[in-house]
Amino acid sequence: MDWLTKLREPFFHTREEAEAYVTRELDLALPEGWRIRRSPDGHLTWTIAKENLQPTEWPNQEYCVQVSSGLDFLILTYGNNDVGCLSLHHVLQTALVIQAVMLRQYDLSECLRYLFAHHKPNEWGYT
Repeated sequence: MDWLTKLREPFFHTREEAEAYVTRELDLALPEGWRIRRSPDGHLTWTIAKENLQPTEWPNQEYCVQVSSGLDFLILTYGNNDVGCLSLHHVLQTALVIQAVMLRQYDLSECLRYLFAHHKPNEWGYT
């Protein structure tokens, strides 16, 4: 219950702390047949892409993990796609969001295992 007394204290104090934490937790939760890619633009964003595809599966499947610029939220996107022309449906993405301070009680790896077990990945490259 010690985590309840720290709800007003930041979980991450620096980008480096956030990066190290997310990298470690992704490694713990990564399902077999998937790989992690870090965003090349310097943002705290990672994609978890499926490598071992069945012959009938869509090739561009992934989940996305992003730390907000203020380091206070983690956003896990899933179930989105780019079918059709760009519309509001595409910019309002489906996601799970957790306040970083709650990671004191629920590790990101636990959140990721929940994501993988209960939600389908994003699918890109349709249009």
